[in-house]
Amino acid sequence: MNRLFLSLCTVILLLPSVSPAMTGREVYEKVHELRQKALDRQVTATLVLFDKDGATRTRSLIEYSKNADPDAYKVLVVFQSPPDLRDVGLLVHARTFSDRDIWAYFPEFRRVRRIPTNSQDDSFFGTDFSYDDFSGPPNLDDYTFTILKEEVLDGKPCYVVEVTPKVHRKWSRFVAWVAKDLWIHLKITYYQGEEQYREGLFTDIRIVDTIPTSFKARMENITTGHKTELTVDNIQYHTQFPDDLFSQRSLERAGK
Repeated sequence: MNRLFLSLCTVILLLPSVSPAMTGREVYEKVHELRQKALDRQVTATLVLFDKDGATRTRSLIEYSKNADPDAYKVLVVFQSPPDLRDVGLLVHARTFSDRDIWAYFPEFRRVRRIPTNSQDDSFFGTDFSYDDFSGPPNLDDYTFTILKEEVLDGKPCYVVEVTPKVHRKWSRFVAWVAKDLWIHLKITYYQGEEQYREGLFTDIRIVDTIPTSFKARMENITTGHKTELTVDNIQYHTQFPDDLFSQRSLERAGK
């Protein structure tokens, strides 16, 4: 009996150690860490809007972002084309999803309009992205995270995580494919109740200044058949913009 016991102990000691699986929260802590790292940036991008019949409209924009401190961030987005949207802008001062200020500026009316918190999931200037998609990383404490499975997408191993908000959102939950080691979304499906209503795909992943970056994103409204494709034309990290770039005065002057 003693020999059998000792043999079993030896076998157990020689077995390869298995690392405990990550929790959904731990996966999103990695995602959040990457988003924080990527906040100081300047991006120029092109948006193409497709209606259900295939007709298209094209827009271009420039985004400035700043990591103001460990718990806050600022974003300024200014449209450059078409002519009827030129210098229309969006300004975000955020602490968490439920504690943020968002303003939009329309040169035609020469006024800054505040966007209420309950409108942050609405369409971003007629696209299939939302204001929140351009507003920086959320507060993780506002959500619960559950790993559903592991799956390979576009040749990349992923954690598939269900994210459920504790605060009121337009969507009741989303399921995200998060690439292991890159900690970037490759796909997100949004649900209202049991019905999927929006889907995002993120492709052309490149490493820029050690930061994994998606250069193409497509967001589709499943209900309407409308979709928007975003292509990053240029991106620069570690920009360290001054605070006065992220003021309402700067918003009115299109960041100039």
